Amino acid sequence: MDEQIKKGPDMPGEATADSYAWITHERYAGLRISGFSVIFVRDRDSASLLGALDLRTPVDVASMLTPGGPFIASVHAHPAGTITVERGGYMGALHPIMESLSTGAAAAGVSRTFETDVYFAYAENGEVISAFTIDDPATRRGRSPDTIAAHIADLGFPTFDDDLEEDENEDEEEDIYAATPGKRQLALCCALALATRLTGLRLTEDLLATQVPRYPTSSLYSAGGVATPAI
Repeated sequence: MDEQIKKGPDMPGEATADSYAWITHERYAGLRISGFSVIFVRDRDSASLLGALDLRTPVDVASMLTPGGPFIASVHAHPAGTITVERGGYMGALHPIMESLSTGAAAAGVSRTFETDVYFAYAENGEVISAFTIDDPATRRGRSPDTIAAHIADLGFPTFDDDLEEDENEDEEEDIYAATPGKRQLALCCALALATRLTGLRLTEDLLATQVPRYPTSSLYSAGGVATPAI
């Protein structure tokens, strides 16, 4: 499937950054500030996904999210598979998670840490095909990293080359509490659209608002709920 990525139903291959502009709205500022991870898994149902992650016991009320944990995930059924939304964590940036969830399936993960770093990974059949950070989407890793190159070019990921010197000055760094979309938020929207194109699953505001059980995910990380993203 490396040569031509399969598109899912309802033509989600046409997804663009505008398809996810809603996540830059002020109502989702808390989600962006705490950090989150969205994993789109094609051809795998919720029960199978929960089993792969060994998430057995949901929590009644989500704990307050702070950097370092606890992390909470909700699993949303989709006609083409399953979408997992983790609040506070970045499990979609961890190789073992992406390899496990893509076994016999295809998975794309978009993870934004509370420090505003954004990671993307696409995996098929238990192997990471292509992965990158949004600061440098041209530098990709994986079995066939250039498989997704055409989508990256078409989506128009912003470049950060001109900002390298400014980033060294704390006064010029992005305000993670700002509600106004900026370069990094545009890149986040591009990454989510890329995940939709590759898997055929689209995260919507209605789906995100669906009341489903939430599961603690701190156990997926190293001791203390802190781990370095492996993408």
